[in-house]
Amino acid sequence: MSFQCSNADFHVRSVHDNELFAVRRQALCSSEVFRDMFTCCGESEETLDLHETADSLAALLILLHHPPQPPTKIKRDNYNLIPKVWNDPKTVIPLPLLPRLFELADKYALPPDSVTEVLGEHLLAHASEEPLTVYVIAHSQGLHRIASQASQFLQPMANYSLHEVKAIPIEAYHRFVQLQDTRVKAMRKYSLSEDIFPHGYGICASHSRETTQLWHSKRMSLAVKVETLTDVAGEMEIVVYQEPVQSCAVCRKACIAAVEMLRYKCRKIPRTVDKLNA
Repeated sequence: MSFQCSNADFHVRSVHDNELFAVRRQALCSSEVFRDMFTCCGESEETLDLHETADSLAALLILLHHPPQPPTKIKRDNYNLIPKVWNDPKTVIPLPLLPRLFELADKYALPPDSVTEVLGEHLLAHASEEPLTVYVIAHSQGLHRIASQASQFLQPMANYSLHEVKAIPIEAYHRFVQLQDTRVKAMRKYSLSEDIFPHGYGICASHSRETTQLWHSKRMSLAVKVETLTDVAGEMEIVVYQEPVQSCAVCRKACIAAVEMLRYKCRKIPRTVDKLNA
């Protein structure tokens, strides 16, 4: 990271790399640690030495002079299950940088509302692609909301290596297993119980047998391979584009209604650990 400051009136030096940074004293005062330092040293000092690398110090000074803004939301889609929010990648802090930024924010007591909470939003922006890493970082920082939100994107626990799951506290691991088991059982139950012509409603006089068999065959094959991230409604929606459903208005209407009912029911299934019953 590189840091530049206009209208500087103070200097901070990296003792580790002997690199001097021109800064604004007032910007440093948003840190409780720096305020205490200035109280002890008085106004006469012009340079402050810190035992940080130049890279870490530059990152800290950027946080102080230019507090991060939340990622820019570029799309919200309430129809699909995962993810519901997309962020403009150009506005998201890269995931590898975030642990160090959290560490600096904590070490120098930066304002939680303008720094730590915003860093949490950047962390959450990575949850759909790196859910386990995001969870571990969030948990270590006490960001329980972020950790819980990340849990909805986790793959089945069996998909992770021993090295990866070692970073998860045992209690949290148990909750993940409970969440995923609850989701799989509920999705399997809903997929097997949702009929295309429930109680004969909307039945097609011409294709009821073929359409019912097609729907039943699809849900039986789906039920045996349901996982925690499976989009059950999306999988069953394939039936809409198969014959005779595709060419029959009555069958198509019934299929769409059944798919939408499945989608509604699946949205009610807990997606995050905080929604599980204790």
